Amino acid sequence: MNTRLYSLLWLLGTTLVFFAGCKTSEGTAVNTDNSLLWKIEGKALKQPSYLLGTIHILPQKDFFLSDAMKQALASSQQVVLELDMDDPNMSMEMFKYASMNEGSALDKLLSPADYAKLDSLVKKATGVGVGMFNKWQPMLVASVVMQQMLDNQPASYELTLVKLAKEGQKEVLGLETIKEQIDAMATIPLPQQAQYLSEMLNDFDQQKALFGKMVDLYKAQKIEELLAYIIEESGGIDFSTVLLNQRNQNWIPKIGEIAAGKPTFFAVGAGHLAGKDGVLALLRKAGYRVTAVL
Repeated sequence: MNTRLYSLLWLLGTTLVFFAGCKTSEGTAVNTDNSLLWKIEGKALKQPSYLLGTIHILPQKDFFLSDAMKQALASSQQVVLELDMDDPNMSMEMFKYASMNEGSALDKLLSPADYAKLDSLVKKATGVGVGMFNKWQPMLVASVVMQQMLDNQPASYELTLVKLAKEGQKEVLGLETIKEQIDAMATIPLPQQAQYLSEMLNDFDQQKALFGKMVDLYKAQKIEELLAYIIEESGGIDFSTVLLNQRNQNWIPKIGEIAAGKPTFFAVGAGHLAGKDGVLALLRKAGYRVTAVL
């Protein structure tokens, strides 16, 4: 085991951490994999939609929205994220589905020393002790405390997009439900989740270094290198199959149906974009024309 698993959550689509040829004016279409913004056309689409790869939380100093991203958002009629982030029932849904099986609890899965460390971090992140989250899956609790890795004020692409959508009177929707996202995490055995959480608690410096590397790749828009780094640092392809590839497959028909209804600005974790099982390749396989926009 290693601490690498939790670094992956920053790009994966674990948005649960946030619960507490184009026209010149739209950017230039290029034949490159070094882009976070992609234009979706063809098939049954009367108007183009756009797909942005995000990093769910990062230091404010590293946050950016390019002119092309802003223009793509402005030309779209709705925003679709991994989760419907403006759902007023989101917190309630989180608490409904976050619990482990009866008999499982963090104070049983972790050593007393690790539980005490987790309690301190949870208090810093939420203002309450870990007891409130004692029945939560270890991966979900880790997502709550990850903000403690940031040395600067955090920024969120998802929350920023929700704010901009509201200002533009655009509807916000989700590609999956909280239950679906939590169920994907639940396929990783609880003892394994607890082991990763323990290692994260005891080596925050390594986690910060891994995360810093991913932020650098993200800012450089090197999505293929980013995916390779995620797989390498998550311990292997099996993990990415559960939390990346299967969810990518599930999203493709939903993206097609939503985009056929009206031009849409989609935004998902950048780790979902690249690779033969990534959203870009799957959209092309489904018959769409997908081009990078810079």
